[in-house]
Amino acid sequence: MLYREVLSVVMMSFIGKALSSCTHASKDGYSCCKSCTIVLDDESGKWGVENGDWCGIDTSCDAGNSGECWSLSEGYKCCSAGTTVALVDSKGKWGIENGDWCGIIDAKPNDTSCWASSEGYSCCKGCESIFTDGVRRWGVENDQWCGIIEANCKPKTTSTPKAKPTTTSVKEKTTTTSGSSSTGTGENPNTQTQPGWTPGNDQVLPGYLSTKGKYIVDEKGRKVKLAGLSWFGGETPNLSPHGLWAKPLAHFIKVIKDHGYNHIRYPWTNEMFVEGAKTESINAMENPDLVDLTPLEVMDAVIDACGKAGLKVYLDRHRPTAAGQSELWYISKVDEKKWIEDWKFLAKRYKGNPTVIGADLHNEPHGTACWGCGETERDWRLAAERCGNAIHEVNPDWLIIVEGNDHFGEEGWQKGESYWWGGMLKGVKENPVRLNKPNKLVYSAHDYDKNVHMQEWFKLSTFPDNMPEIWDDVWGYISKEDIAPVLISEFGSLLRDKTDVKWLENLVSYMNDNAVHWTFWCLNPNSGDTEGILGYDWETVNTQKDGILDPGKAPDFLL
Repeated sequence: MLYREVLSVVMMSFIGKALSSCTHASKDGYSCCKSCTIVLDDESGKWGVENGDWCGIDTSCDAGNSGECWSLSEGYKCCSAGTTVALVDSKGKWGIENGDWCGIIDAKPNDTSCWASSEGYSCCKGCESIFTDGVRRWGVENDQWCGIIEANCKPKTTSTPKAKPTTTSVKEKTTTTSGSSSTGTGENPNTQTQPGWTPGNDQVLPGYLSTKGKYIVDEKGRKVKLAGLSWFGGETPNLSPHGLWAKPLAHFIKVIKDHGYNHIRYPWTNEMFVEGAKTESINAMENPDLVDLTPLEVMDAVIDACGKAGLKVYLDRHRPTAAGQSELWYISKVDEKKWIEDWKFLAKRYKGNPTVIGADLHNEPHGTACWGCGETERDWRLAAERCGNAIHEVNPDWLIIVEGNDHFGEEGWQKGESYWWGGMLKGVKENPVRLNKPNKLVYSAHDYDKNVHMQEWFKLSTFPDNMPEIWDDVWGYISKEDIAPVLISEFGSLLRDKTDVKWLENLVSYMNDNAVHWTFWCLNPNSGDTEGILGYDWETVNTQKDGILDPGKAPDFLL
């Protein structure tokens, strides 16, 4: 049986090569590309770049020049006629040829007919596309799916072609070696890859997310709930998630997935972009594939593992440097321009990768950071608008996650209108964030128990039953009044006594009742004032914490 399988693969590979060619590359000493992504087209033929070197585009890719080979834009060839469908996801129908994925071209429907009627749906009056099944585009009108008639609509461009490299000859090899440039804007083709997406991993939750009132929705218009964990370390001097010194990456992904969480928040620091930046404390025995990677490449690997497991990821700019958090979104070593440039670099790097769903712009603005004061150097709300809009210029698919500050009003501390760092969102009512793509905005707050800091409301005799009223006032009203989605991107507890347990139970119940999304702090055990889901052996799960969170989980993402 094994012999026949091996022989079959060898024969298929031989036949595939016989029917295709990239002789223009081989005669110049270059290999054939594995994908069909064209970087340069000159008199000798079509060229791509893989692993930092030029490669020739196979002539079999020309089958897609008719415009029907939709999988070329994903870096895969189209299948031969008659290929069996292996799976269907939000991109289209996929087959397997020569041991690699290929896109299956369906017969194109008659553009002038209402093709959707054969499937029990009407055709759209408009042209707004919500979902693509591979060839046909679907919209939603009057809360019902409808088919888009292409003859009545201009095709929508979803991507722009890559710029040609500046080299003058394809015989000159590319010498760039790392995506971790000091500026974060290098043109190395390797930095434009899309790690973490495998055909089929988005069958449960296709594509990207948007917002509709207080809800987050997927490309099919279904209401989605985010319920996950922060996995910190990328923002520390380690420049990589903690625990990789103790267990393999696959272990952590399995724990997260098996316990019903659906995403991770990945904290990072701008220090990861400094030339020569290296990770620390990754165990070569546990993670041999990660030990020699740059911080950015470790991020790629985590995203890749999450994508293959069906988990989503949003990125959290936690600190400008690994030395510590900052009140404002910039410091002398990392100015606003650098902050935005690095965000744009990441947005471009993961464009086209639906595993990565958004950007938590800056962790816990506080102190001199105001909300709505109008001062360019201090107004966090205005800075979030500048950064969010800049990100959308290069990647319009991402959610923009904007945390609050820590006080309401310019004399907030003196008037007692203070809250947790990043947790005060009362200013949204009078001064909302204004993005050019408003259906991508998510507000975020942080909330903790008395073990982190003894706030005044913890001292009242009504605690912890007084908390829902406080949450309503500070951030809950945003969801209750259907203004925008709210994500509690940090909350946690040591659960030292009954009031801690009651506080956490009340918060989970409040979030459930008000369609509030959450990311628990944290997976790690080594957060001093909260600890985490895992014990200090990086294996044992804290069943008490995990159990309290259970009612709020959404393993399949859907409400």
